[in-house]
Amino acid sequence: MRRALAALAVVTLCLSVAVGVGAAAHEEPERSLLGIELEADGNATVYYVNAFDLSAEEGRTAYESYTDNESRRAAFRAAVVAELRGAAENASEEAGWETRVHNVSVRTYEQGDYGRVEVRADWQNLAYADRRKVIVAQPFRAGYEPNREVAVHGPEGYRRNRTAPSPLRARQNSVLLNPMTSDFSGFFAEFVDPDAPTATPTETPTPAGGGGGGTTLVLQALLLAVIPAALVVLAIRRRE
Repeated sequence: MRRALAALAVVTLCLSVAVGVGAAAHEEPERSLLGIELEADGNATVYYVNAFDLSAEEGRTAYESYTDNESRRAAFRAAVVAELRGAAENASEEAGWETRVHNVSVRTYEQGDYGRVEVRADWQNLAYADRRKVIVAQPFRAGYEPNREVAVHGPEGYRRNRTAPSPLRARQNSVLLNPMTSDFSGFFAEFVDPDAPTATPTETPTPAGGGGGGTTLVLQALLLAVIPAALVVLAIRRRE
């Protein structure tokens, strides 16, 4: 019994570590990036991060200029909001539906030897979504090319399918891409729900009151009447 419990504890620990690694697959502390966390309805949470090396005097000074100065954090927030909302406007025109950025916040925090300044926001209708998949094309096809790498995470439980351009790194449910070395004009990132029901053909209901359905019933009755007669004729011919 004790061995079984010990084995279960080890398995649980391994699973928890694996989940943590997957959730932060592209968010290493030293990476400045634009992160996108998709939801099944096409909405997303986005985070725009600048990272600073705290082991270097220059990096620590730059990071502390944000932590010690609320006005500097507010200015960074305003600059990122202007960039993202401009991208959302272009995406709306290109996609044919309204997208918008709201609920914006800014924070600073340390992670290992790096300090990070992060603007986080909700992006409404960022992606196309239906019952089986979520697809990100905008705002990148509309010309948005951030000056940093882009990490896209599919909704929880979804799996990565097709991606263009070729990612720097790909995981089961996420991709990392670089707009500075890749062409984003044909951007496409698709994530599918492996548990979603597949479409199956359904019978067309017969209209009430006859119509085409009545004609079908008449033809079926004629066939049922003709087939036995044909069999009788065939049997008589064989006897002759």
